[in-house]
Amino acid sequence: MTNPRDFAYRILRRWNLLHEPPFLPERGDPIWAELQEQHRGAAFELLTGITRWRGALDAIIAGRLRQPLETLDLPIRAALWLGTYQLLFQETADYAAVDTTVSLMRSVQPQASGLVNAVLRGITRLMPRRMEVKNIPLDQRLSRRSLEIDFQSRLFFNADLFPDPEKARTAHLAQVRSHPLPFVEALRKQYDDATTAAILLRNNLRPVITLRVDADAFDAPASAGLAAHASADRFLVATTGWNDAIEKLVSSGKLSPQDPTAAKPVRQAATLAAAGEIPAPTRVLDLCAGLGTKTVQLARAFAGATVVATDVDAEKLKRLQVRVKQVGLKNVETREMAEVDKGGKFDLILVDVPCSNTGVMARRVQSRWRWPTLDHANLAQLQHKLIGQAVGLIAAGGTVVYSTCSIMREENQERVAKAVSEMEGVEVVAEEATIPSLAVPMEGMFDGGYFALLKVTD
Repeated sequence: MTNPRDFAYRILRRWNLLHEPPFLPERGDPIWAELQEQHRGAAFELLTGITRWRGALDAIIAGRLRQPLETLDLPIRAALWLGTYQLLFQETADYAAVDTTVSLMRSVQPQASGLVNAVLRGITRLMPRRMEVKNIPLDQRLSRRSLEIDFQSRLFFNADLFPDPEKARTAHLAQVRSHPLPFVEALRKQYDDATTAAILLRNNLRPVITLRVDADAFDAPASAGLAAHASADRFLVATTGWNDAIEKLVSSGKLSPQDPTAAKPVRQAATLAAAGEIPAPTRVLDLCAGLGTKTVQLARAFAGATVVATDVDAEKLKRLQVRVKQVGLKNVETREMAEVDKGGKFDLILVDVPCSNTGVMARRVQSRWRWPTLDHANLAQLQHKLIGQAVGLIAAGGTVVYSTCSIMREENQERVAKAVSEMEGVEVVAEEATIPSLAVPMEGMFDGGYFALLKVTD
């Protein structure tokens, strides 16, 4: 069987262009069969950790080289990521991290083993050490000699490694928070420096698995390792990660994996419908259903309504059909996009649009590197088009629920304002923007996102 380090190395050495990170296998991917079950977590940690921290790793490695980092062959760079990550973030003993990485290099590219050995030993001479941080504002902790690991601790070095945070704040944050510089620039235009620094750091924390409680009542076995979410009603946190007990609860329909922020749009629509502030729907459409997490939520929130789910991705729609059957929902039907208007218009339409994922960068670790090369103009056009499509399918007096997992105003408040200004008979009933939770315990973590409820009067 493959060991975790070699497994991770094989995937990471495909990462040639920064904006094209390699495919990271999902939990159910058959490739995991190459590893013994007890080793899969270690491999996943290496893959996601290095993907998350590559910007900082590159900066530290570059400072120990006598040649430009970009001139190194990709197999050498990947080995250096592995070794440096183990030294700095996994606190592997110096000799173990260096020796295993050099051995790996000897088996792949023997002539480069000396260089890898020299770079890694150079990093150990920086005397990296963890320090607890207390009572210092996050934006005041910036230093050429340190980087924050989380909200409580930092890595401190004995030499200047990073750009001056006063003279080059954006470049400094890009390196010590490991994000592409254009994204840091965009974030600083929208948020103050303290919030920007905090959001970037939050993106580097390991996300927690949160689960929406769909059953009226159930007893969770102790083996599931579930705890009540600190701030979201009827949500649980998997304190020890995914396991067989959770798998069974999800398969039975008692739980659904979902972040509390992602649940807000449907919850708010249900609350307003119950209060009579929007019409209680009898026909509901999930216009961008994906794998159907919100479809299931809609079906349970509006149990007396028919919920139609559609998506441009036929494979996702097939998987949604399986999920609906699995949890025994009788009020959901799936349709291809061309067939959604059969049967008349809808009273409520959810438009969970494709977006830049800026509110879920901790969870979707590759998204930060892809952000600079996203076609933002095309994405904006698609979002606007989907709002218009929903407005065209809604019955008079009905409600369009627009939602994203973005924290950027141009995809949220500005997108909705543009739609309202250009589409007659559309007004905002409610909206809410959420940034990711910052310095909170694991049981209180949640993602960023946005939603708006639009009433269509014509």
